Amino acid sequence: MTDLLYHKIRRTDRHHVRHTYLVDVGTAIDIPLMEVSTLYESCLLNPPCPKTRYFEIEIDEKREGKTKTALFHTIFPVQVKRKPDWRFLRFRIKRGSWTITERLNFPTDSGEIQWLYTDDFNILFLSSGGRHDLDMLINLITGKLDAIAKSFNAGTILPSEFENQLLCRTTFNTLFSEGIDGAFRDSAVYQDWGLIESRNPLTGRAPPSGKEICSHHGWSNVSAEMAARLCIDINEIEELRDLSWLC
Repeated sequence: MTDLLYHKIRRTDRHHVRHTYLVDVGTAIDIPLMEVSTLYESCLLNPPCPKTRYFEIEIDEKREGKTKTALFHTIFPVQVKRKPDWRFLRFRIKRGSWTITERLNFPTDSGEIQWLYTDDFNILFLSSGGRHDLDMLINLITGKLDAIAKSFNAGTILPSEFENQLLCRTTFNTLFSEGIDGAFRDSAVYQDWGLIESRNPLTGRAPPSGKEICSHHGWSNVSAEMAARLCIDINEIEELRDLSWLC
């Protein structure tokens, strides 16, 4: 379970405060890294991955009149060390302080190296409304962090937002590897240039002109059997059940 180790506050200007949290997810997990480049496509770095159980979270708090709004700033996997506790006999006088020794985030010649899940937290903040009080936002972030850590420990790793985008990009690249014609050549809607005509062989016929194709835009050449399967009962279209808005 994610545990809060410290919370520091620093004023950045008259109306803004920076909150810094150090949290512990309980056990060390892999930290997959990616290179975010301004010149090339972002890419995953090859293993081995560094490991850590500690994360630094930064949240900005903005004040407007009597209203305070918490804004997610960033999250870093970090390496830390802790000073020994101050003790007298068997009694602890003062708890040893935590010091961050390394942030697993650094610049490169064309961008920066960052944690694979960094964008997930930005999207989490935006998709949940973008306007939170401090406690609500830190609970959202630590909850997401806890879920990621548990997935690594269970061996069923949650895919990151970047990996989801990469999967979609790869799928579309495969689909259009032979061009648009290759992607849709087997589609009934795309065959025979979308013209309404009988299914006669194309042998010996000149292809239609661009004007002719455009004049039939939106039509398709399909067999009678397929056309029968495409019949739609207008009463089943929910948007057309109430046509009072046409009045």
